[in-house]
Order: sequence, then C-alpha cells, then structure tokens
Amino acid sequence: MAKEIENMERRILSVEDVELRVSDDENPKITGYAAKFGKWSLDLGGFREKIKSGAFDEALKRDDADVRALKNHDSNLILGRTTSGTLRLNTNSVGLQVEIDPPDTNTGRDTVEEIRRKDITGMSFAFTTAEDDWKYLEDGNVERTIIKVGELFDVGPVTYPAYPDTSVAARSMDAYKEEVEQEKKEIETVVEKTDEEIKEERNRNREIERKYRLAGRIINRNKPA
Repeated sequence: MAKEIENMERRILSVEDVELRVSDDENPKITGYAAKFGKWSLDLGGFREKIKSGAFDEALKRDDADVRALKNHDSNLILGRTTSGTLRLNTNSVGLQVEIDPPDTNTGRDTVEEIRRKDITGMSFAFTTAEDDWKYLEDGNVERTIIKVGELFDVGPVTYPAYPDTSVAARSMDAYKEEVEQEKKEIETVVEKTDEEIKEERNRNREIERKYRLAGRIINRNKPA
C-alpha cells in the first residue's frame, strides 16, 4: 500500500459522481473525477463534509508536486504519474478531473478492462488538509468544509468504495469541539462576572440609600423644634 503520511486522509467519491470511464482510442485513457466541489458527503462518522471550489489549486501548483495514479492506493499498482506526464490533473467548476494514460502492463490492462466491465466504479484520492472550517450546528450535527488541500499524494480507481479513513478529520473535529467548549466556558465566565458585578453594584446602591435615609433621620431629629 502507499506509504502512510502523518495527517493523511483518504476519500472515495460516491459511485454516481465518479464518471469513471475508459476511452475507446487505440491508446485508452482512464478519466473521471476524484473529487467534486460543493457537494455534501454522506455521514463520515459524526460529521459530513464538502470541498470548496479551488481547494486543490495550491497543491497542484507546488514545486514538489508529484502525484501518482494508483489502483486501490497501492504503490505497487501504479497507473500514472504527474511528473512523467502519464497522469494529468485539472480543476474545473465541477471538481478535480483525472486523466490517466495506463501502462501496457498487467495492472494497466486489467484495470482498463475492469473499468469497462464496471467491475471497478469508484475513485479515491489521498491528501492532507491545510485549511478547513468546522460548524457545530444547533441540532447537534457537525459540518466540515475543506478550504485548502495541503498536499495531494495519489488518485485512482478503487475496487471497494469502502468507508473512508476519517481518523485525522475526527481528531480535527475533536479539537474544534474543544475550542467551541472553551469559548463557551469563557463566555459563561464573563457572564458570571458581569452578573456578580451587577449584584455588587446593586448592593452598593442599597447601602448608599440606607446611609442617606439614616442621615436624613439624624438630621430630622436634630432640627430645632
């Protein structure tokens, strides 16, 4: 399998959105979308997410960008590579578009045939997140928007559209929840302090009024008849 990178996440595009296909040219090409913008995912285990348009722009422009096309994220089953020109990645208004020139190898030929037969219908990508935004909704649901991808490692067809690895995102979500809870506590502390200050001010005003009344009674008693 592809080497594990700290904070790396994997997502699999739902079958109906992949548009995975093979051209009928003499040299077939594998094309499809690895990600689509602005489309909410299914429940990813406590949250749902969408990818903002432009999220991949900086990752694709990196000087060290070297993305592989891998079958099932397996580095032994390579189908293309951006630095060799056999994998081309572009973004449009829809999402991250993939075009692969598969090699004339067992892996390449098998994958082409499996896609043609629709034995393989999923597409996946591996990445790190550079910037995201979390929203904790009043109904208890949590939403994540991926604003900027840090690094894109690989894309490619997958045999099983298995449950995506969301452990990294879950840690980010937990950190977000802790931040929200801390903000709530700080607000509550400020409110408590404010309430206490109001009580103190009321007590001071009552004490002043009491002293005025006392002084008034003393003055009245000392007035000459």
